[in-house]
Amino acid sequence: MMSRRSSFIERVRAIRQSCGDEKDVFLFSADFADFKLINHIYGFAQGDELLRDTIEFLNTIPECSMCERTGADRFVFVIASGSNLTDEGIIRRYEEFSTEFIKSHQYKYPDCELKFWCGIYQIEDDDILTALDNADMARTQAKEKGYTTANLVKNSMIDELASLRHHESEIMSAIKEERFLFFLQPQVDLKTGKIVGAEALARGIDKDGNVTFPDAFVSVLERNHHIVDLDCLILEKICLYIRERLDRNEPVVRTSVNLSRQHLWDMNSADRLNEIVNRYKIPHELIIFEITENILITDFTGAVELNKRLRNWGYGTSIDDFGSGYAGIDIWHRVSFDELKLDRIFLDDAPEMKSKNEVIIRGLVWIAHNLGTYVICEGVERADQCRGLLEKDCRFAQGYYFSKPIPPDEFYDTYKKLNGHYPVDYLDAF
Repeated sequence: MMSRRSSFIERVRAIRQSCGDEKDVFLFSADFADFKLINHIYGFAQGDELLRDTIEFLNTIPECSMCERTGADRFVFVIASGSNLTDEGIIRRYEEFSTEFIKSHQYKYPDCELKFWCGIYQIEDDDILTALDNADMARTQAKEKGYTTANLVKNSMIDELASLRHHESEIMSAIKEERFLFFLQPQVDLKTGKIVGAEALARGIDKDGNVTFPDAFVSVLERNHHIVDLDCLILEKICLYIRERLDRNEPVVRTSVNLSRQHLWDMNSADRLNEIVNRYKIPHELIIFEITENILITDFTGAVELNKRLRNWGYGTSIDDFGSGYAGIDIWHRVSFDELKLDRIFLDDAPEMKSKNEVIIRGLVWIAHNLGTYVICEGVERADQCRGLLEKDCRFAQGYYFSKPIPPDEFYDTYKKLNGHYPVDYLDAF
C-alpha cells in the first residue's frame, strides 16, 4: 500500500508533468507562527477549526492544484501559473490570498496574531521529494530571519539552505548532548556595593569546544519547541552548582533564571521547574524566575498563573525588560511579583529622552517601593549612571560597569576577592 507521503509526491509529480512547459509550478510549505499559543488560549477544538478553515480556503484559490495538511499546523500546496509570473509576482500572489484569509479569521483570535511562515520552491523537474525538502528549508529560513512575507528560493540558493539545516541539526544535537552551560552577571546594591544576586545567562558549546551566545541557538530552539528543555537544563546546572557550594559551606547568592514564553503552553511547566529545584534540595528563596514583559503581553492569563504557582512555592519572580513592551504599570493591578527589572532604554541620555526617563524612573521606583517590589536597572555601564539611579532612589543595578557575564567559578572567585562588595567610587561625586 502506498504511504500518504508517497501518494502526495506522486500527485504533485502528475501535476508537474501535466503542466509541461506551459505553466510554472510552485510548491508552497507554510505553517502558523505560534500555533501552540492558539491552542493554549482558545483550546484544541478552536485550533482544529482554524486548521480546517485553512484547508477549505486553500481549495478556493483558482490556481491551487492541490493542498494537504502534512503536520500539526503545516500545509503544503501547489500553485500552477500560466502567466509567467516573476518571483515578485508569485510572492505578491501569495500575500494576496494569505492576507485575505487572515483578515477573515483574525477576529476569532483577538489575543493572538495570525501569521504564516511560508517557503516557496519552483518545481523544475520530477524530483518532487527534493522540491519538498527545499520548500521546507525555505519555510525554516523564513522563520529564522523573521520574514513577514513568503521566502522563495531557487537552486542557486540551496547551499545556503543546506547550511541552515546543518546549523539546526547541530543545535538539536547540542540539546541532546547537554552542551550548554551558564554564565553569571552580578546584581549590585548601588548604595553599599554589595553583590545581592546574579542573573544566569545560557551559553552553548559547539563541537570544537567554543562558547556560543544565545543569538546562535535561541531562535532555533524556539522554532522547534525545545526552548523549555534548554531552560530546564540550565536550571538543573545552576541547582547542581549551588548544591555543591552549599555542601562545601561556601557562600551563594540568589540566582535569577530566565523563562521562555513557551512555558505558558505547558500546564506541567511549573511542576517541572519545582521538581528540579527540590531534587537538589535548593532553598527556594535562592531562585528567582524572570518572565519578560513581552510574555505578559503575549499571554497575560498564562503568565499570571505561572507566576502565581511559582510564588506560592516560595520562589521569587521578576518582570524582566520592563519598558521594552507595552504592559505598562497596569501589571501591578493583576500580578504580584518581587522584582521589576528596568530595560536599558531608561538609561538613554539623549536630550529628548533624558528628562522623560528621569521622571519615569522616579515614578516607577516610588510605585514599586510602596507595593513591596524592588527595582533593578539593567545595562549600567558608567559611574554617572550609577549616581543617577541612586538620585532617583533606584538602588539596584546590573551591567558591564560591574562585570560582563562570566563563568560561575570566575564569578565566585571575584565575589571572594571583593568580600562580596564592589567599590563604590562613584559615590564620591554623589
